[in-house]
Amino acid sequence: MGAGTHLRAAAMLAAGMLPWVGGTGQAAAQTLDIELNKLTDAGGQCMASLLLTNRLSETLDQVRFDLYVFDKAGVIARRLLLDTGPMRAGKTTVASFALLDQPCGNVSRLLVSDVPVCKTPAGASVDCVAALNLTSRAAAPLTK
Repeated sequence: MGAGTHLRAAAMLAAGMLPWVGGTGQAAAQTLDIELNKLTDAGGQCMASLLLTNRLSETLDQVRFDLYVFDKAGVIARRLLLDTGPMRAGKTTVASFALLDQPCGNVSRLLVSDVPVCKTPAGASVDCVAALNLTSRAAAPLTK
C-alpha cells in the first residue's frame, strides 16, 4: 500500500466509513431475544416476567411460545402456550404471567421447546426457533 492509500484509509477510519470499504462490514445479528427477568412469589403462585426483544428485520404479528416448567426433581411441572405478538422490529416488550401454582423455589428451569406460530403481518412464517437468544437473570435458567 502506498502512502496515499494509507492516508485515504486513515481518513475513512476517522470518518467511521472503513467497515464499508471492500465489504468488510458485518450485518447486525437477527435474533429474537428472550430474558427471564424475574420469578416472583405472589399468593402461593410463581409469577414470571420475560423481556422480549425483536431484533429481526420485521414485525412479528403472531408469536406463540411452547414453554415447559421443570420442578427441582427435573420433572415437567407445567406446559404453557404463551402468545406474545405483535412484536415490532427493534422493540422490547414485557410479558408477565402466572407460571406455576407453587412457590418459585420449586422451579429448576424453563424450556422454550418450540415457537409453533411466528408470523409476519403478511402471514409469512418465520423460523423463530433458530433466531432465539435466551438469557436469565432469575435463579432458574431459560433454555431451548
